[in-house]
Amino acid sequence: LQEAIHTRQFWMLCGMYLLLLFCVQTMIVHIVPHAIALGVSAARAATVLAAIGGASIVGRVVMGSIGDRIGSRLAMTICFVILVIALFWLQAAEELWMLYLFAIMYGFAHGGVFALISPVVAELFGLSSHGVIFGIVNFSSAIGGATGPVLAGRIFDVSGSYNQAFLICAIASVVALILISLLRPAWGKGGIND
Repeated sequence: LQEAIHTRQFWMLCGMYLLLLFCVQTMIVHIVPHAIALGVSAARAATVLAAIGGASIVGRVVMGSIGDRIGSRLAMTICFVILVIALFWLQAAEELWMLYLFAIMYGFAHGGVFALISPVVAELFGLSSHGVIFGIVNFSSAIGGATGPVLAGRIFDVSGSYNQAFLICAIASVVALILISLLRPAWGKGGIND
C-alpha cells in the first residue's frame, strides 16, 4: 500500500472510480424522476431503472469473461466507451424507447466496470496488497456516489431539468475514459514488484 499510494496509477484509478460512481448513483437516484418529467408514467419509468439492473447483470458476466481473454484494462476501456455513448445519448432521449436503449447500454457498461475493477487493481498493483488497495479504491468511489445524486438534485431544483446534471455525468465519464486508457501497470523504477 505504501508503494501504491506513491504512484500516479493509484490516484488515477481512484479518480476514475470516483467519477464512475458519481454517474452510477446519479442515474440510480434520478433516472426515474427524469423519465416521469418527460411524461412517462411512474410504472413505466420504474421499468427503465429495472432495465439498467438487468443489463448490469449481463454486463458483469459478459465483460468479466471478455476481460479474462483480452485483459481487464482493455475490457474496462470498452465499457467506458459504451458508457460515454449512453450518457450522450441520454441528452437526446425524450421517448420511452430511447430511455430503454440508454438503460441497456448504460447498465451493461457500468455492470462491466464493476466486474472488472478488482482484476484491474490486480493488473496494476499485483496481489500482495490487493485487498487494502481495492478497499481504498472502493472508498474513493463512495465520495463520487455521495456527491453525484445531491448535485443532480440541486441542479434540477434550480433549473427544473436534469439536462445539465446528465451532461456533467457525460463529461465525467469522458474524463474517466481518458484515465483508464492512460493506466499502465506500476512496474519498474518507483513501482511495485510482487
